[in-house]
Amino acid sequence: MWQNKLAATNVMLGWLLIISSFYYLLPVLSTKRISFRKEVWKTRPLLFVVAVALFVRLVPVMLLPVGAGYDIESFQLVGRALLNGEDVYTSAAFGRHPYLPMQMYWIGLAFYLQLKTAVPFVVLVKLLPVFIDAGITAVVFQTCRRWQKTNSEAVVWALLFALNPIAILVSAYHGQFDSLPVLLLLLAWYWTEFGQRSWRSATALGFAILNKSWPVVMLPITLIRNLNWKYWIIYSSIALSIPVLFTVAYVLILNTDPAPMLRRALTHTGPNGYWGISALLAVVKKQLPAFEPIYDTMVAWRRWFILVAGMFALWWTRKETLLAALTTIILAVFTVSSGIGIQWLLWVVPLAILDAEHGWLKWYSLTGMIFLLVQLYGLHMYPWLYELFPKETADTIFRLGSIPAWFTVALWTASRIMRGKSAESNSSLNLQN
Repeated sequence: MWQNKLAATNVMLGWLLIISSFYYLLPVLSTKRISFRKEVWKTRPLLFVVAVALFVRLVPVMLLPVGAGYDIESFQLVGRALLNGEDVYTSAAFGRHPYLPMQMYWIGLAFYLQLKTAVPFVVLVKLLPVFIDAGITAVVFQTCRRWQKTNSEAVVWALLFALNPIAILVSAYHGQFDSLPVLLLLLAWYWTEFGQRSWRSATALGFAILNKSWPVVMLPITLIRNLNWKYWIIYSSIALSIPVLFTVAYVLILNTDPAPMLRRALTHTGPNGYWGISALLAVVKKQLPAFEPIYDTMVAWRRWFILVAGMFALWWTRKETLLAALTTIILAVFTVSSGIGIQWLLWVVPLAILDAEHGWLKWYSLTGMIFLLVQLYGLHMYPWLYELFPKETADTIFRLGSIPAWFTVALWTASRIMRGKSAESNSSLNLQN
């Protein structure tokens, strides 16, 4: 186990760049139809892609003695409160856990195992998202096979997630668990896509919402594509009852006030001033105070911007596939947001792979990786920026590191919206003819 944080982060930066180079070679392999060694993928292709996903993540998990400092500290506070029988939302972890009660139990288990073993907490808490990433890789592969793609094609598509730098950074470097709601959301979509019983999809969606609230966006997307009132009632009841019942159970068992939990879980929109236009305005207003009211207005109205963008994208994509609608809505919300958690960039990755948006995804992955590296290596894992530059300069770089990723998201969103408009126009023209 590495003890030198500086050396470990440097070596693991090199590891990330090596794995990322393999990621960017995959489309070339696919285009030129270069096959993998048959003995590797022909008999055990699913095992192969899952093993790759685990290997490229477990190396940094085992060798990095750090994660994102603030989040790992928050997890430790949550774990300690849970083991002490305290209400997480009013304990020393107050304000540090803006989620409904689900993943806190894994955090508590990781904290307990740390006390009973010599394994560091930061290693233990990363293991679940790493194995969940392997599950996402498997779902991508299985989906491709259900779509009648060849083993070779399915392997390439699955490796687009297994080797994706954003996915690796979020789980194995940062230590966040966004892969769990993503996997549950993918399962909800998968069971809908392939005509499985709707209760399976609704149950998976319910647990996704319990984990993080954003997957609720799939509910209206699904319902407007099935105008059967019985389906509406059954699907909605199952999907919404799971987060409600688990939340009520937590409140009753601990005999606590649900307000602190719900206030954080239902209103969290990420840190303002570190993403996109809000980041640019946060920098500009320091030099030009006239821009401060614009920044303040954007922050004050951020939830309305998100709601309007989400509703517009929901309506605009009503004739597209469920998968395409999910991708467009998330991108549209990212475009207008004044702040996002850096780990949220993961949400789009598997959706874009399955929606065959590989061209846009490569740019999103590159600019997203830059954003994550500036954040993680600039401050959260090791404060390189604040050691190399004066504080004000470092803070400016820290904020503006999001601009390439935001610009890519904005262009990608516009591209998808225009494509939807073109498809609708062609559909109307065909009807007239």
